[in-house]
Amino acid sequence: MKKTVGFDQKIQLHQLDFIANEIPRMSSRDALYQLVDERLMADIGGAKSRVNARTILFKIWLSVSDEHIELRDRALDMFQRATTEEKLVFHWGMSLLAYPFFKDTAEQLGYLFHLQDEVTSEQIGRKMKGLYGERRRVEVSVNAVLSSLRSWGVLEMGKRNTHTIAAKIDIISAETKKWLVQVLLIVTNKVVIELNHIAGEPCVFPFKLSVLESELSGNELEITRQGVGRLMVGLK
Repeated sequence: MKKTVGFDQKIQLHQLDFIANEIPRMSSRDALYQLVDERLMADIGGAKSRVNARTILFKIWLSVSDEHIELRDRALDMFQRATTEEKLVFHWGMSLLAYPFFKDTAEQLGYLFHLQDEVTSEQIGRKMKGLYGERRRVEVSVNAVLSSLRSWGVLEMGKRNTHTIAAKIDIISAETKKWLVQVLLIVTNKVVIELNHIAGEPCVFPFKLSVLESELSGNELEITRQGVGRLMVGLK
């Protein structure tokens, strides 16, 4: 059975910002469809490409699965008072939850950047085709994710189709850290992650995620001790 791809259109940050800002104010789903479509006309000429972009935006922020609604609602609440950097964290986390293809691409980029300073489009393309098959759709979606990440300021493009990581984004807010750790546990399907290893998780490679035990207190996460000096974090 072929794995679903889905993320096949470049998405820009201001488009994500727009839908995240409008959802709390929307009068109806249809009204939001119309509003987003009108907004996308400024960026995308073709009707089919606009439909693709709108589908991705809605899947990331509106048409979320039932088990992710609470996370989405918390993100929308924090979004209203978030910095530009924090808004990117929420877009990133919601994209990880919505699209396994996005998560897998981010994860493969993280693995490669751990080993080398530059990653070529061909390298990440081979990795993703290894996971999703030798399909034209996979190639299109890899390019869509890479172009999106460049427009988000996460990746910088160099010579000969090489990519480097832009300056890592430092996450300051404990509330934002806790939210992203919860997302991380869900998308990686890990029961627990060692606290000291969170920053090294490949799918959050654009961020500096230094987490203290005190920053993860609350109803969502549980801290346990394993052996000498090993703190593990998992979902409650």
